[in-house]
Amino acid sequence: MLSLMIRSPSRRWNILSLARNGALLAAALLTAAGVLAQEPAAGEPAAPTPDAAVERLHAGLVEVAAAHGDEPVTVRYEALLPIVTATHDLPYIAELTIRREWAGLRDEQRRRFVEAFVRLSAMTYASRFGGLEEGMFEIVGAEPPSGDRAVVTATLTPREGDPIPFEYVLHETDGGWKIINILADNVSDLALKRAEYRRLLAAGTIDDVIAELERQADDAAAQRTNR
Repeated sequence: MLSLMIRSPSRRWNILSLARNGALLAAALLTAAGVLAQEPAAGEPAAPTPDAAVERLHAGLVEVAAAHGDEPVTVRYEALLPIVTATHDLPYIAELTIRREWAGLRDEQRRRFVEAFVRLSAMTYASRFGGLEEGMFEIVGAEPPSGDRAVVTATLTPREGDPIPFEYVLHETDGGWKIINILADNVSDLALKRAEYRRLLAAGTIDDVIAELERQADDAAAQRTNR
């Protein structure tokens, strides 16, 4: 999800699963992919509107950075996991990234892929936003929902460099509005992931993709905190 770190003036963020750098999900998380897709995480209320979902994500990132910014990435990961799973439809996104191959996967392969994808997504948030501060994220607009889809725009103002535009694409589920794609500086996180996973699948199998996601998540977890 974010190739752009909040501590850096660089302008390439890949926020959702940070396909190239990091990731999301935890221990007792996917009892069933469908459950995560439809119901808010325990203790996290369903978002009644698209902008409420984005606001909850931003607030959660700031809260966790304030409370655990100097602690290991794994500590922030545990704190962020319920927030990320409540505001993103991660099983749905995971399926979209390999839609062509999804139908041919066994249930066990789907489960392992979704678990790795969720863990990577959350771990990436944890590794990239340890230095986030109140006011860096700001929602600047929200289009009226069209059917079950909506778009919310925001900006991220890092400590150095220009504000970075974000566009959140959400859809409505039984568990409220959830993020299904993020465009950071006009770069689609979903498109980046699709391209990376298709490249891996062209040269190998779904097991190779899962192994790569697990490696990226482990790398993110091992990063040193540097506020």
